[in-house]
Amino acid sequence: MEVEVEKYNSLMNNFFKSPKQAVSEIINLQAILNLPKGTEHFLSDLHGEADTFIHILKNASGVIRLKLESVFKNYMTAAEIQDLLTLIYYPEESLKLISRTEKDMDGWYKKTLLHLIRVLREISSKYTRSKVRKALPQDYAYIMDELINMSDNASKESYYENIMSSIIELGEGDNFVVALCEVIQRLAIDHLHIVGDIFDRGSGADIIMDRLMSYHSLDIQWGNHDVLWIGAYLGNTACIANVIRINCAYKNLGVLESAYGINLRALETFAIKHYKDDPCTNFEIKDFENNNNPFDDEPLLSKMHKAITILQFKLENKIIRRHPEWNMDDRILLKDDELTEEELSLIAILKQEFMQSKRLKEHINFLVRQGSMYLVYNNNLLMHSCVPCDKKGNFTEIQIGDKLYSGKELYDKCNRVVLSAYNNRDKYSTDFMWFLWCGKNSPLFGRDVMRTYETYMTAKKIKENKNPYYDLVQEEEFCNKILAEFGAVGPYAHIINGHMPVRVKDGESPISANGKHIIIDGGLSKAYHKRTGIGGYTLMANSHGLYLTTHAPFCKTSEAIKRKLDLKSETTEVQLYKKRMMVKDTDNGKLLQDQIDVLKLFLKNHHQMNIK
Repeated sequence: MEVEVEKYNSLMNNFFKSPKQAVSEIINLQAILNLPKGTEHFLSDLHGEADTFIHILKNASGVIRLKLESVFKNYMTAAEIQDLLTLIYYPEESLKLISRTEKDMDGWYKKTLLHLIRVLREISSKYTRSKVRKALPQDYAYIMDELINMSDNASKESYYENIMSSIIELGEGDNFVVALCEVIQRLAIDHLHIVGDIFDRGSGADIIMDRLMSYHSLDIQWGNHDVLWIGAYLGNTACIANVIRINCAYKNLGVLESAYGINLRALETFAIKHYKDDPCTNFEIKDFENNNNPFDDEPLLSKMHKAITILQFKLENKIIRRHPEWNMDDRILLKDDELTEEELSLIAILKQEFMQSKRLKEHINFLVRQGSMYLVYNNNLLMHSCVPCDKKGNFTEIQIGDKLYSGKELYDKCNRVVLSAYNNRDKYSTDFMWFLWCGKNSPLFGRDVMRTYETYMTAKKIKENKNPYYDLVQEEEFCNKILAEFGAVGPYAHIINGHMPVRVKDGESPISANGKHIIIDGGLSKAYHKRTGIGGYTLMANSHGLYLTTHAPFCKTSEAIKRKLDLKSETTEVQLYKKRMMVKDTDNGKLLQDQIDVLKLFLKNHHQMNIK
């Protein structure tokens, strides 16, 4: 016991100069445990759709609208509420428009500041004052704290009015409005989960990554498109070729050249030389909304598309031959796969471009540091794709190195290999990034084969079969087996996947197995809107239950601001809790309880030592 006393005294003395401080902290932590849990926000398959993603963050999937309608339903018209919502979502842009038409800006500031303070008070009501203070901008923290906690005491009325008047008189009206709006957005969502696939298809993956890097609290589960980009940055040439091919196909090479500074002129020169007289019919670019293409014309883009695709097949063949344990020999379909000196030179240039991109380095560093293959969070199991299994529900064994792995052990091993690839850049681990992208039985791919070769070279529509997992998760018993495998148990445990777009227009449902399984890929990417019939899903877990929000396709941000439009959404209850969930019922609550236990032990030991 003496060693333990010494250990805890040493630990606690770093934080508390006296037992009274420990007592104060225990009281504070116990109070926090009995607050309602914060709202969690789940999104997946963002696929570069920056405008839609950022708007969803700004409106918190409709949470802020619900708060305003609750607070102002008897005081404002629907149009006035929408005006205030647009201001909260896009304060800087809205203020520019308002200043052009509003004749009495001082009056507008006074009225608007009161409205925003009232909204902020409602949004922040479930948090401690300490947590709210930490979320406030440093320059205005004291003033905002005073205004949020305004009393109804008549004697202080002039005090609050003077604060408002001073803000306006000193020319801080715009800055204060912007700061209030940003805090409202910040406190509407306590924690964000991104369940994979940030990259490809849309033109704003870099913008999304910038936004995520500044977000206050989040985690990321890697999708196969994410590990493809990680592999490309790490120098896996097959991953590099796939990234370029996909962005050719979606008219999106600007994300490489402009956003990440990856020069593709060597590919352009190669394509013009070798495919000058080739119409490249099977490589013509589809009519996507993206037009993020820095090259001259579509015929040139088609030639570049073909050049990188053929190079991809050759590079993939090399990986497949190096790893017979992956059982992918049937994918060696391009017979003439020797790389020429020119091709070797080209891929060396492209590899250098990817590995030397400073902005890509920042984004991949964050993605690896903040991400993982899966996460169990408040008893929800978050993973992008699937747990590979056979039709009977037996977990499939996959060879990694010289051992076989399945189920949770497979996910844990894959996580270690990704980290090894990032930290050590060893050949096996970087090859494995390509396997995770499209390999047979890859837990991030979830299909039997990626038929890229057939699509381009034979023009045949050959089905890519889903892993049996996707049929089996329709059954509650199988879902419980998966949840137990990963240690997520209880009446409020769910599997949350992305990856497979839900075809709502064909009658598919995102919810199965009596609510135990939820797919939140509703096609946020514009490329999937026709397939799904909707504009995407988000999932929310607040203190009352779990809710799925279905979104209509979003317009451009500029149009939303100008016309004061919000994202049209419908929210459905997935599961209501029998009693309101408090912080003490969450993972974070368990950590806080551990701190309380340590502090109580410190006090006990301190008391015993004083008696001696």
